[in-house]
Amino acid sequence: MKDLEDILSGIVAKDVDSIQQVTKILNEKMKPEGSLGVLEELIEKMAGIYSYPFPSIQRKCHIVAVADNGIIEEKVSSCPLEYTRLVSEAMLHNIATIGIFTKKLGIDLQVVDIGMKEDIQKEYPNFYRKKIRRGSRNFLKEAAMTEEECERAILEGFSFIGEKQKEYDIFSNGEMGIGNTTTSSAVLYAMTQKNIHEVVGHGGGLSEEGLLRKKQIIQDACQRYQLFGKESLEILRVVGGYDIAFLVGCYLGSAFYRKAMIVDGFISAVAALVACRLKAEVQDYCIFSHQSEEPGMKIILEELGESTFLQMKMRLGEGTGAVMVYPVIDCAFAMFQILRTPKEIYDMFYEQ
Repeated sequence: MKDLEDILSGIVAKDVDSIQQVTKILNEKMKPEGSLGVLEELIEKMAGIYSYPFPSIQRKCHIVAVADNGIIEEKVSSCPLEYTRLVSEAMLHNIATIGIFTKKLGIDLQVVDIGMKEDIQKEYPNFYRKKIRRGSRNFLKEAAMTEEECERAILEGFSFIGEKQKEYDIFSNGEMGIGNTTTSSAVLYAMTQKNIHEVVGHGGGLSEEGLLRKKQIIQDACQRYQLFGKESLEILRVVGGYDIAFLVGCYLGSAFYRKAMIVDGFISAVAALVACRLKAEVQDYCIFSHQSEEPGMKIILEELGESTFLQMKMRLGEGTGAVMVYPVIDCAFAMFQILRTPKEIYDMFYEQ
């Protein structure tokens, strides 16, 4: 397994020459220049990742990182702990939302236990046991992870992409874990020092009283550990979770192996922000999908100078928003490959 320093040094920037070549081809198509908006932007993004001429980009993989969080001891979630296992097993039976969507769209679903407190007893061909620990620690009382655990979770994410990168052309991700809007909000608050009310949302239906408690817990922890100004990895270790760390590794892996990674909503985007802070070029491989209803999503997009192109009022997690992008990408490629130039159309249909 590569170490983190080797991984970061192996990530290179997008292929600018390829982007310019594809942009020229797009502008020669029979359409007003730029008239297909996001579809054209996606093709240019893909050119930077895969280089032109494009390889086949058909085999799709959606990864869900599953972990529990010790901070739920502080009643920051409206959902019971056992939901993590129950929803994860429902995913594997294609009766949870992400399982329904991936099956409908023909996307392979891979579920990874990186830190569930409970165990799924049955074996599934698309379920992977990579548990670091049975849930992170309560970060109000002690750091959520040790340095070794945090780095191991990141490296597990990187290795997972490495194991799958020859099998799949493009990736997306999501997460499942009770309390992980608290861990992700804490990471974002410490990294950006933005107004706590603009960072922290209700998560999975938290009451107003619970929301106030959640904000106070995050503020108290960041002050206790003096996290403002600290490196992103240290912030992740102290107030993050194994699922976020695993997804950080997935982003590093997609960039290292030059594959696109579709970013889901808030928690997925927090992991993307951490990965981009570790290596700025990681952003070249990220496709930001939808505007999560969690308020902190706007902050992440502002920090990275990014925007999303779907607004679906979603905040479920699991990557349910991310997979909605695959048909859009398919249409973008079909447009690029099939659409002709005015001269070609003229030659085909103009009657002398």
